[in-house]
Order: sequence, then structure tokens, then C-alpha cells
Amino acid sequence: MKTEFSTSRSFGIILVLISGACWGFHGVIIKKAYAVGASFQQVFFAETLFASIFFLFFIRSFGGKQRPRTPNQWRDLAICGIASMALGTFLFLAFSLGPIAIGATLLFLYMPQVYGYAVFTGIQSFSYLKTFSICLLLVGAGATTNILGALKGDGFTGAILAALAASTSYAIIFLLTPRLSSFTNATFRSFSISFICFLGSGAMLLAFPFMRNHEPIEWLPFLALALVLGLLGQTIPVITLMKGIPIVGSSIAGALASIELPVAVISSAIFLGETVTITQSLGVALVFIGILLFNLPTQNAELKPKAATP
Repeated sequence: MKTEFSTSRSFGIILVLISGACWGFHGVIIKKAYAVGASFQQVFFAETLFASIFFLFFIRSFGGKQRPRTPNQWRDLAICGIASMALGTFLFLAFSLGPIAIGATLLFLYMPQVYGYAVFTGIQSFSYLKTFSICLLLVGAGATTNILGALKGDGFTGAILAALAASTSYAIIFLLTPRLSSFTNATFRSFSISFICFLGSGAMLLAFPFMRNHEPIEWLPFLALALVLGLLGQTIPVITLMKGIPIVGSSIAGALASIELPVAVISSAIFLGETVTITQSLGVALVFIGILLFNLPTQNAELKPKAATP
């Protein structure tokens, strides 16, 4: 029995690590798609198209009880979809305006935003450990992005602002997900959010010509990269994370999934030749330590999902 539990737990850990590694390598493939002539919005559109098609294979599970039934529930799902579209748009924009390290690091600033909201609303109690970990996150983020240089006009200001907007969008998604899970299953939720992102990004491409790259696109490599992006960004990590969290628990899963950050920074240096300075390396390390400390289990540390509004 003990061996069985140990094997199951090991399998859960592997699943969550796969999820984090996929999202970490995701940025490199996005940059490769930019190199064949696509804009950030065209890449996001293609990724969500492939993801929507993939989740359609699970359409038989959409008709069950676990789907929205009331206008308020559909509203919450739509808000989560719009926040996901904003997340993808701003994150892909950040990757197009600066090094992957900036977008990958600042995305984790969703954690202090979620924690601040949770403490303010009474969902969680105040924790000195979590507050300390947030301080590490902020210092590390400042070192990684050279925030002082950006304020003087010497850094990647656009990438920083886009990544901060992406982190706020992710915070909204994180806060809504426990609520959505009470009336949707994982496949229906994944399809709905991917489809909203697909429709929204397509509408933005039609409405705002500046979001389209007017240079010729190398279509064959772009479509191949879009397929890989759909797998690494929207399907494999979602499935492995959904299966891994119930096995290892959300706190441990949060810590394991943070492998995304070092994978993103290291892979961008190896495959894209992006320079990582000693200061940036220390910043990434501080953020990584902050994430691990933040996800240590403490009393009243978990977000409590609210009941769905009828």
C-alpha cells in the first residue's frame, strides 16, 4: 500500500514537472515563430486555434452536469476567457519586445496580487512567510528586468509593462478558477477559454491592422511551430497539471510548476542566444526561492473556492 502511494506520488510529481517544463520552453518556440515572420497576435491566434481543435475531441464530455447553467455562471466563464485572452496577448507582446527572462519572471507577480486580494477579503490569513517570499519576488523581479534602467529609458520598458499587465490578467484567472471548477469540468473549461481566446485574437487581428505583420510569413514552418505551441502552451501542460494536482496537492504542485522559470531563462540562453547577466541570474534565483517559499503549506494558506452564484 505504501509502495503504491509512493509510486502514485512520484507519477504526480513527474506530471507537474512536465507541465512546468512545457510552459518554460514555450517562450522559445514563440520567439522562433516571430523569426519566420509572424506577429505576436498572429502567433497567439494560431496557438489558440490548434488548442480549440484539440479540445473539440472531448466534446462528448461537454453535455454533462459540469457546465454552466445560469447567466452568472456563463458570465464568470466569459470573464475568465477574456482575462486569458489578455494574458496571452500581453505575454506574447512582452516576448516580442524584450528577452524571455522579463516576461517569464514578471508573470509570477500574479502571486502577490492574488495573495493581497485573498488577505484583504479574508479568504486567507496573513502570513509572515508569504510576505517575506513576496518581498523576494519583488526584489528578484526588479533585478531580472533592470527596472531602474527601464525607468530611465535604458531598459525594455514596453516588455516590462506588457508583462505586468499579463501578471494581473493571470491573477484574475487564478482567482476565478476555483469558482469555475464548481460548475465546469476541466475539458469544457479548457475548450471554452481556448475558443474565446481564438475568437478574441482573431477579432483583434481584423480590427487592428498594426497587430498583423505585413512582412511575408514562411507558412510551412509557422504552421509547424503553431502546432507545437498548441501542444506546449495549451494542451499537454493543462492535461498534466490537471492530473498531477490532485495527486500531490496544490501547494507542492505550485512549487514544482515553478520550474517553468529556470527552464525559460536557460532555454532562451541556449537556443536563442539571449544574454543573461549575473544580476539577472541572481534575480531569477530570488524569484525562484520566493515561489518555493510562497508555496510551502501553512495554516489557512489555500484559496477557498466560493460557491457558484445561481
